[in-house]
Amino acid sequence: MIMTMLSKLNKFLSSVKLAIFLFIAIAVFAMVGTFINQGDTISRYKSIFGSQTYHVLYWLGFLNIYDSWYFIGLAVLLIINLIMASVNILPRTLKAVFGPYPSFKAMMDKKNPKAVYEVIESKKNIEEIKKTLNKKFGKPFTEKGNKDGANIELYYSKNAIFRFSPFIAHFSVIIIIIGVMLNFRYGFRSYTNIKVGEKTNVSYLLKNQKPIKLPFIIRLDKYETKYYPDGIPKSYISKISIIKKRTHTNVLTKNVMVNHPLTYDGITIYQASYGQYKPTKVIVRILVLNLKEPKFRKYVYAETGKAYPAGIDNLNFRFIPYKNPKRDEIPFYLKILKANKKNGTVKTILFHVLPDKNLKEQIVFAKYKHAAFIYSGIDKVKTYYYSGVEISKNTYVSIVWIGSIILVISMFFSFFFNHEEVWGSLTNLEDEKKVRVEILAIPKKKFESFYRNFSKKIEIIKKELKLK
Repeated sequence: MIMTMLSKLNKFLSSVKLAIFLFIAIAVFAMVGTFINQGDTISRYKSIFGSQTYHVLYWLGFLNIYDSWYFIGLAVLLIINLIMASVNILPRTLKAVFGPYPSFKAMMDKKNPKAVYEVIESKKNIEEIKKTLNKKFGKPFTEKGNKDGANIELYYSKNAIFRFSPFIAHFSVIIIIIGVMLNFRYGFRSYTNIKVGEKTNVSYLLKNQKPIKLPFIIRLDKYETKYYPDGIPKSYISKISIIKKRTHTNVLTKNVMVNHPLTYDGITIYQASYGQYKPTKVIVRILVLNLKEPKFRKYVYAETGKAYPAGIDNLNFRFIPYKNPKRDEIPFYLKILKANKKNGTVKTILFHVLPDKNLKEQIVFAKYKHAAFIYSGIDKVKTYYYSGVEISKNTYVSIVWIGSIILVISMFFSFFFNHEEVWGSLTNLEDEKKVRVEILAIPKKKFESFYRNFSKKIEIIKKELKLK
């Protein structure tokens, strides 16, 4: 009873019908995963499908198909099907390739519909006939006969090794499935916004907005939008640097554009979006002049606390706001820094811009030696950008590619290389002093080319044996 149940289970798990059903089901779900972008943000799904449709798709698992229980279940069942099918046909394949090979009589009794049979009678002796057959069919794999040499049986085989092609194809499909499952299990798709000049090693998963730490630091050095002459955006360019965490050294800098991502350490960075933002810190616009050189003009967009080069006499300056400015008082002062050539120290000189009630009408400036600093107001001219980048890890895609290449090669050999088996039976006819030559040929696949080539070989053999 138990053996019968196991036999039925084995038949079901290794059946071709189950394999076809699983392939179709996986293909259908893969198509759904292609039409519906997987692992996107909740807000984007709701904006595309609406709130109610989003909840239905979420309940069905269509927003993360490749990580769903039913897709994984189908994939595992397909792997079991391929393994069981391979195990069941392996003994037969090993016998066909390495033997022991069936006898001429056994194959004649089977009456294979693909078989072709020819009978030739020749006055040549058995050794001469063997040489003729070997010339057309190759070296025989086996030769059996009586001690007196009255009856000889020859077995020829061609392309037998390619009978392992289906096993390799099954194995490659398993590799592809495992690669896909590993990629969606341990890979990720994330997104983050980076301001120009800032750096981060944290990104946020698209499917649930959970933070994920990157194995390196990314810094946005520059963002630029290029336009066509008619004003339509041509390209979005983010200059991104990869920085090692431990050493803080720059290992790679590249311009990232649409369809031109940056890949490092198995992680790919794509240009996804961009935007503008208002700085959280106070930013003023200051014009720096050199009183000795009238042509010297330099605009500086000064942020609180940062030092900026004036470009004059090795001077640097900082813009520092007052904590509690009085009414009608200019709420900042400049701190001028100059390096001391004797001992290398930095000398700090406080320089306060005096309050002025008519600030909007008058030019308020301060000077230090030959440097003049003109206050031009709170910055409303400079645009501050951030770049939105998608960061993905697809380490196991290479496994999928390897499996796909193996699959294509194995399918090529499986479809275009036919295993051909030929049996030859040589029997002495004592009364007529002739040898009866029986040739039985069976191809693995019923190719028209096999029968055409076999007929040509038989015609040549007949001529060489002086028969027409």
